[in-house]
Amino acid sequence: MSESSQGAAVQKPLTFAAVLAALGVVFGDIGTSPLYAFKECLRVAGPSGAGLGAAAVVPLLSLILWSLIVVVSIKYVLLVMEANDEGEGGVMTLVSLASAHEKQSEAPTPAEGEAKAKGKSKHRSAIIMLGVFGAALLYGDGVITPAISVLSALEGLREANDKLGGGISHQFFGWFIPAAAVVILFILFRVQKVGTGKVGMYFGPVTLVWFITIGLTGCWSLWAHGAVSGQLLSAFNPLQGVLFLIDSPGTGVLVLGSVFLAVTGAEALYADMGHFGQRPIRAGWYFVVFPALLLNYFGQGAWALDPANASELSRPGFSPFFNMAPAWAQIPLVIIATLAAIIASQALISGAFSITMQAIQLNFLPRMRIERTSDVESGQIYVAAVNWLLMLGSIYLVLHYGTSELLANAYGIAVSLTMLVTTVLFGQYVKRKMRVPAAAAYAMLSPFIILELLFVTGNAHKIWPNGWFPLAIGVLVYLLMSIWNKGRIAMKEKMRETESSGDFGNFLDSVEERFQKGKLARVKGTAIYMAGSTKSVPMALAHNLKHNRVLHDHLIIVTLTVDEDRAIVPPAERVSFQTRGPKFCRVDSHEEFPSVLSVTGRFGFREKQDAFPVLEAAYRELGIDPNPLETTYFLSRETIVRATTYMSLNGPQEKIFEILNRNALSATAYFNLPPGRVVELGMQVEL
Repeated sequence: MSESSQGAAVQKPLTFAAVLAALGVVFGDIGTSPLYAFKECLRVAGPSGAGLGAAAVVPLLSLILWSLIVVVSIKYVLLVMEANDEGEGGVMTLVSLASAHEKQSEAPTPAEGEAKAKGKSKHRSAIIMLGVFGAALLYGDGVITPAISVLSALEGLREANDKLGGGISHQFFGWFIPAAAVVILFILFRVQKVGTGKVGMYFGPVTLVWFITIGLTGCWSLWAHGAVSGQLLSAFNPLQGVLFLIDSPGTGVLVLGSVFLAVTGAEALYADMGHFGQRPIRAGWYFVVFPALLLNYFGQGAWALDPANASELSRPGFSPFFNMAPAWAQIPLVIIATLAAIIASQALISGAFSITMQAIQLNFLPRMRIERTSDVESGQIYVAAVNWLLMLGSIYLVLHYGTSELLANAYGIAVSLTMLVTTVLFGQYVKRKMRVPAAAAYAMLSPFIILELLFVTGNAHKIWPNGWFPLAIGVLVYLLMSIWNKGRIAMKEKMRETESSGDFGNFLDSVEERFQKGKLARVKGTAIYMAGSTKSVPMALAHNLKHNRVLHDHLIIVTLTVDEDRAIVPPAERVSFQTRGPKFCRVDSHEEFPSVLSVTGRFGFREKQDAFPVLEAAYRELGIDPNPLETTYFLSRETIVRATTYMSLNGPQEKIFEILNRNALSATAYFNLPPGRVVELGMQVEL
């Protein structure tokens, strides 16, 4: 990757519409954290619930405030978002920036070069696999976030019923809330197909109303409990939280696991940056989201600090968020909170789509059907398989746990590990970008590393009995990604051994000789061969000439490659050609040898590989306008068989890879080829 492309985002215009759309997708998760974050902090800090006083409330607010400042405002919004590729962000983008090939300042000796190359290869592989692990963990987060957000909002119905003196029993809410959550989640995942941009424009106004509402609710509480609100000003002193952790280290570590709930969703700001742009996300955070969150958390703190509410703190399932609002606002607040909770899931769902596409491009996941949902923004996509799997996982969690309190005990470990992975990868990026030693890079990032290690420690106790589920999802996805990557590498190596080696010129020389001797027939039309590498002859071409012994008027050999170091390849670098040179004639009949063109299409790892723009460039290069009915596409299809000698994969890995390969989307559908014009020639590959 060129240095100029790193960190130099393609700046999208900063408009109110752009900020509104970003609010509707990016900030939903972190924006609904007030529903449950402070409540969990109070519950963990005071087992009895009552009589916490300023000694606990103020330090808790201080920890939440400074976590938002350090993790979100500084780390993600100010620093990590600068690590982008043409405006694209996310874990996989950070992997490419952190592990990109570096230019050599001077030529090393052969021995030094080989040793250095091996060391860099191992280092690069370690960075890539670490990033893949972090990306896999986001799938676990994408399953649990919709469940906890929707449940937390709907539980406000129970609070409103109690505060308004309703006669509905808690047993009714015990089954109604999970049932309603399942219906809402189904509808949410069902509308994903309309596209991130359209969803954002629908959700944006609702989210803006949500942030205005929680900000005003916080102001109301601060005014209503004015007698104690002044004590909260000391929460702006970071020592309040630090001293609390020092004085009560055992409770403090557990509290950090709950404080972390206030910053969940920060990863979405970076993952979804390619959807909306850097400036709209930054403006939305600094001028809308952060002030609203600050007012609401402090409003909850004022309510909890008031001695009149001590009895409420001891009640099971209490909610400072709903209780601090006036009685007349309870039902409207539940409605807007439910809508906001639905929207909160959008950030993680969109991020899961982006990660899936990147993983497919980088050969960490099998091909899946990817649908473009915008004619303007390349990053706005829909992946049906991922969408429905996330839906099933979220619905299972709702039905299994039933309450946000139980889900909170499962929430955090996967997300905190993802954030730590992001910081480690960002350290590698800083090292490479600033050309400083790794120790210096990580020393600059040490405040983030220390804080996130504390977050991981604070969430570690959640692994059993509840937190294992999202963690297990992440580990399972990681194993599948690593097996697929290992299998694809082994398959390519085997195919490279099988295919004809050498450049196209040498191969076509032998073909031309056979053609001139009359051993190959001539047929009309254009033959397009999809090749996996520019350094070998496509197996389909070799088999077609060997068995069918025919040549078309025009041969176009297409190789589509993915640049692992760039998210988007500029149009000027998209297509390159390797021409055959002048046409040849058969000696006896002066019949022209068919024209041959090798064309390579380059794509970034966030771009869909579409063969047709590449083919159109090839047609222009050859000066032809082929009839679609006389154009045939030749593809290779591999069948995996068990190796009898050396095995690249062990038994279980080989079986898993075979299942994934068999169920992968066909190359015909993935490359958008007309199915009626495709001929597949197969071969067996031993693994």
